[in-house]
Parts: sequence; structure tokens; C-alpha cells
Amino acid sequence: MTLPEEVPRKASGLPTLALVVSLLALPFIIAAGLYFVGWRSERTANHGRFVNPPVPLPAGGLKTTDGRPLATTELQGKWLLLLSGKGSCDPDCVRRIDEMRRIQVSLDKQMGRVRRVVVTDRIADVELAAALQWQPDLVLAEAPANWLPGSGNDSGYQLHIIDSQGNLIMNYPSEVAAKGVRSDLVRLLKFSWGG
Repeated sequence: MTLPEEVPRKASGLPTLALVVSLLALPFIIAAGLYFVGWRSERTANHGRFVNPPVPLPAGGLKTTDGRPLATTELQGKWLLLLSGKGSCDPDCVRRIDEMRRIQVSLDKQMGRVRRVVVTDRIADVELAAALQWQPDLVLAEAPANWLPGSGNDSGYQLHIIDSQGNLIMNYPSEVAAKGVRSDLVRLLKFSWGG
């Protein structure tokens, strides 16, 4: 009588399965840990400061150069590069107005989606009048003090991006270069459904 041959035992796949599942779950566990600890990346892709939550523009309060009221709804439908400030338009203000034009022109096929606006308390300023003369498509409007809520407390003229629904979404301090503003605007236009 011969003894039956021993059948080799199959290795259990359980340890392999556990290893694969733990490797797949590891990134989620690390991300959850970082989230609950409160860690945030020091570097972000945007160059401006996001306004969170976005702040809607006031419905009124603006006046055109000829004294006519300018409703905010007339500015909606396009993205706005909006320069706001108080007092005389200094050389930095003049530089920003020129940068706004160059940013818009550099958008090429997308330039029709953007409008440039300057909001000031001194609409009769000589530099602003000159800018309006050599940039006739620039919108120049007079506004009361603190017309733009959520715009920050920086002195001088500050650049902002307003979405096509009329919400302030980004602020730019004067040290941010035009290249950074353009980069942010291109990204916003790329992922925007409207305007």
C-alpha cells in the first residue's frame, strides 16, 4: 500500500493583500493627519491674495467722468482688472494702469473677456485724465471712500481681480509684478465658465 503524496499547501494571499491596501491608504492617512494638525503649504500657485469668501461689489456709488451714475451691473459680464485708490495718481499708479493694458493685450484671444477699471476719489486727477486719453477703453469712475469692501488696508492704489459676476476675488499689493497678475488671470479665465 502506497501512501498518498502530500499536496503542497497554497500560500495565503492575505499578507500581500494587506500590504497593497496599506500602501494605497497611506497617502490618505498622511493627508488627513496634516489636515487635522493644521499644516498649510507656505507656497501657493497664485501671486495675489484670495478674498475668501468673495465680496460682491456695492450696487451703486460710482460716477463716470461726466458725473453720470455708473451702476455696478454695467461692469458685470466681464472679468475686471480694477485699480482702486485714494488721492493723486502717483508714478506707481500710472505704472499699474499701463500694466493693466499690457496684461489685457497679452491675453490675445481672451482679451475680450477682460475690462480695465480705475476707481478713485479724485476723478479729475491730471495723470488719470492723461491715462484715459491714451487708453479710451479704460473705465474711470469716482467712488466714495471705502467703496470696495474687502480690498485690504494698503495705502495708495491697489490692483484687484473681479469675476464676471461682480465679486472681488483677489487683491494684489504693489510689489506683485504684472507677470504674476497675468499668470493668475490666465488660470482664472481658463477654469471659468462665464464671462
